[in-house]
Amino acid sequence: MLLESGSKTFIFYLKPMNKYYSSSSYFVFEAIFAILICMVIGYAFFSVNESAFIKTTAVVFSFLAITLIIMYLRNIVFDIFYNENDVLIDYHLKKKKTTIDYSDLIGIKYIGAHKNPAMNRIKYKTKTGIKTKKFQTVAFDDQFVEFVHWIKSKNPKIKISVIPSDHCLNEKLFGPKYRKYVKETL
Repeated sequence: MLLESGSKTFIFYLKPMNKYYSSSSYFVFEAIFAILICMVIGYAFFSVNESAFIKTTAVVFSFLAITLIIMYLRNIVFDIFYNENDVLIDYHLKKKKTTIDYSDLIGIKYIGAHKNPAMNRIKYKTKTGIKTKKFQTVAFDDQFVEFVHWIKSKNPKIKISVIPSDHCLNEKLFGPKYRKYVKETL
């Protein structure tokens, strides 16, 4: 984009917007809660006991648990971008980006649980096997239906599923016969 103002010319490069985007940063709050619990338990063992060995062991196990939580967190906190040609996974806590072709996507699952944020889980093929990633949902209700139609245009073989089975998205995605079928089988 070129903008001229008097005798000065400014050039702006606009990055193309991603149509669909999500993140798994929600898991950071769960990890912080788990770290706080480990610290409280470690402090409780440290303050109650008089033995230097038990105090040292409590501190070591607390730091070990916190380190393991942080290492696990590095693998599950990422941003996911659905570009025109591929899916890009950009990890927050480590300098790693993964690209997935739409032909490698096997399935997308919408998980709508009561009192929890709606989540998506994708399943995809890699050279070493099949992997899954869980993150906050890309879109809700009618917008998710639009997302499903868009992703099906990229790869019609992607399996779409919605949990729980009585969620209203099942009817929107698979038609009114889906709800009748579920009621008859229950």
